[in-house]
Amino acid sequence: MNIPQHKPYSLSVITRLFVWIIFSLLLLLTHFGCKSSDQPYSKITFTTTISDFIITVDAEGILEAKKNRVIVVPPSLRYSDITYLIPEGSEIKKGDVLVIFHDDQLEKEYKNAKDDLEIAKAQAKQKETQLKVERSLLESQLRIYEASAATAMLQLPKLEFIAPTKKEIKRLEIQKFEMQAEKIRQKLAALENIQNEEREFMEIKVKQAESKLKRYQFLMDQLVLKSPIDGIVIYAMNRLTGEKVQVGDVLYRGFEVMKIPDLSVMQVNMQIIETEAQKLKQGQRAVVTVSSAGDFRLPGKVSLVDKVAKPIKRGSKVKKVNVIVEIDSTYVELMPGLTAECSFIVEEFRDALVIPKECIFENDSIKIVYVYKNGLFIPRPVEFSHQSTDFVAIQNGVTDGEKLALRKPSSSFIKWPDSLNAP
Repeated sequence: MNIPQHKPYSLSVITRLFVWIIFSLLLLLTHFGCKSSDQPYSKITFTTTISDFIITVDAEGILEAKKNRVIVVPPSLRYSDITYLIPEGSEIKKGDVLVIFHDDQLEKEYKNAKDDLEIAKAQAKQKETQLKVERSLLESQLRIYEASAATAMLQLPKLEFIAPTKKEIKRLEIQKFEMQAEKIRQKLAALENIQNEEREFMEIKVKQAESKLKRYQFLMDQLVLKSPIDGIVIYAMNRLTGEKVQVGDVLYRGFEVMKIPDLSVMQVNMQIIETEAQKLKQGQRAVVTVSSAGDFRLPGKVSLVDKVAKPIKRGSKVKKVNVIVEIDSTYVELMPGLTAECSFIVEEFRDALVIPKECIFENDSIKIVYVYKNGLFIPRPVEFSHQSTDFVAIQNGVTDGEKLALRKPSSSFIKWPDSLNAP
């Protein structure tokens, strides 16, 4: 069987095919190159428009209640360590236990005061028993002498016919009994005064012990702090550790333990650099945004701008001004401690031609922009009246609808006018 044999292509055919492929590729590249050359910087230009130009100061701060009920270590306590704290953020009712302190020395003194009272009461009871026994003995002796005298008096009539000497002896016995009885009466009277004084003395000792115990009971009660109002709990900062108070901390009298904020009026407390704070004034309007509470835009106004800037920390050269913005309306999800952003409108201009600062360049100390036209960028001097952090309001040099370069074009795409010298 004969198998057909294919003749190899000639060199001239392969060459012509290769040249045709190269020519087609060049046509495609030329076509797309020409098409894109009209807008070589189309993605890095900004088209000017007329709009309102608003200059703002933006700052970040912490939400807090305007009013707080501050819970402090009672002044009656010297120092105490915390053994219990209600969890931060807890909703509380009036009378709920917030914190319990522990003071070994106070508890020891309280126990001693209880023991002293018990001892004073026992001594008073013992003394009263002793006084009753003493009085009972004298009263018993008085009754004996009085009975003896009465018996002797009854016997006198029977002694009418006995010798006068014996009758006189009997009269002397009666007189003796009566004298002894009178002495006992006098002792009882003196004893009454003495015992009254001793009773008063013992009563004073008991009252002193009761007063001492009452005082220590009051101090012991101060170890348990209860809420004076309804609300929520926010821990205070321990001035010794620089952190929020916690169980085990030792706090001294007057130290803040926690706050119970009044959530009906909230404010934002922030620190702003001096140059920005100088643009703010009391009563100025602001817009407050709390991202963690749904990005709601809430109206507010400046309630405080400190006159003196303070270092952000001890020894720092960076100083900031304390600014407080009060929120005009309340929102149920606003809680102290959340981060809030505040925007202050410093100046506002209507119908301004606004461009980004990225469009502004310098040429021999002249502010210029690069205006895109017919595939080239033409440098043009500009003047601007106002500027913010990111934008400027053009006064002269640019019109509405022109395209400006956002970065400096390559020199091959720049057409310098006669009025400007090319660098």
